[in-house]
Order: sequence, then structure tokens, then C-alpha cells
Amino acid sequence: MKDERKFKEVIHSVERSEKDKDKFCKAARIERQPISDTRFVTLLNYAVGTLAMIMGFVALYMIIYFMGTGGR
Repeated sequence: MKDERKFKEVIHSVERSEKDKDKFCKAARIERQPISDTRFVTLLNYAVGTLAMIMGFVALYMIIYFMGTGGR
């Protein structure tokens, strides 16, 4: 029962924040626009590229580490 109340409170707070965002945008005379497909794809490409570089460095480190232990 407690969890259900907390969940409803979170839903209401999200709805209130959405209304506040709309009020702010209206006051600033700007429109809320969804993220464009090209921008979304670009962000995903950067995220995947960063992840690939990190994993590549980890793999290189592991190779050097295991070559240095000599099967001990």
C-alpha cells in the first residue's frame, strides 16, 4: 500500500513538472520540440563510440597483463 502511494506521488510530481515546463516555455515564448532523429542518432553514435574505445583499452590492458604474467 505504501509503495502504491509513493508511485502515485511520483506520477503527480512528474505531471506537475511537465506543466511547469510548459508554463516556462510559454513565458519565454519558445516551443518545446522533441529531439530530432539526426541529433538522436548522433548522440547514440557518440555513446557507442565512447563505449567501444573504453572496451578496446580494457581489452588491450588485459592482453598486456596476461602476457606479462606468463601463465603463473
